[in-house]
Amino acid sequence: MSELRTYDIDQILHRWPSLPHLGNEVVCFMSRYDDIHHPLGERYFNRELILVLLLAGRSDIRLNGWAVSLETGTLLLHGPGYLTDHRYATPDIEFITLSLSASLWKEVPSLARTVSRVVASMSRDGDCTLRLDSAATGRLRRGLETLMTILESDHRFLRRRVQLLCETLMLDIADSVVRRTVVREHVSRRERLLHEFHTLALQHFREEHTVGFYADRLAVSRQYLTRVLRAETGRGVTDILSELLLAEARSLLLSTMLQVGEVAERLGFGDTAVFCKFFRRHVGCTPLAFRRQRGLCRPGAPSGWPCGIAGRDEK
Repeated sequence: MSELRTYDIDQILHRWPSLPHLGNEVVCFMSRYDDIHHPLGERYFNRELILVLLLAGRSDIRLNGWAVSLETGTLLLHGPGYLTDHRYATPDIEFITLSLSASLWKEVPSLARTVSRVVASMSRDGDCTLRLDSAATGRLRRGLETLMTILESDHRFLRRRVQLLCETLMLDIADSVVRRTVVREHVSRRERLLHEFHTLALQHFREEHTVGFYADRLAVSRQYLTRVLRAETGRGVTDILSELLLAEARSLLLSTMLQVGEVAERLGFGDTAVFCKFFRRHVGCTPLAFRRQRGLCRPGAPSGWPCGIAGRDEK
């Protein structure tokens, strides 16, 4: 079973630093089957605004539990807080991915309005995909390829240029959203429950760790909720919550200066020792040892280094 990863621009650039990007606010890149940046079977928790344009081939994913098929000319677009599970891709697959941080698009009021409206409209329609005709696909592809070229330049006003191009891209997408006809397929009760649970879990996993909370909010029994999740995903409620907590814990431990106790508090653990026990049970080492293994904590580290208090963290 693959490890649930956290997907944001920092994580992408940590793994592939040569991709076209602007700081930790924009990354845009082309992928094919041989160099795919999200291997089959990989699962990740998204933190950014994500746009994926499929240029060739086909891919099957699960997005917050929904089964989604992407074909040539399909645009996938959604905001942060989605859980993606890559299931299948054809060998001829080719696509462009754009990831934008809120700090970039919220800075420009007109861009912020367009992004918010597009994401809200697609969320309201219950469909994060758009089927584009050849002309719209071509325009969007050219815009994304231009963005990749700009990101690799030393333009004096690079940030503003990127924002203007992103606004043009989002306006074209907004036009397609307005024109589209939403075809609502029959969704079974189990499929809807699966999607609603994932959406709820991504909103509350940091503070709510019990099966009862989610069963009550979804108006089903704990047993029924667990049975549906295991049948559809092979994981129970506690398994999914634990994966989300661990992905968030790894991200906080590696990318922030927070003490281990502060990480525990952010993730809803009232006791640091309980968090350390939970982390060690699933990862095989304590949070402090996890940081040490990645060179983030060492003997004689300066004051303020994100090591936590050794005696407490090693419990």
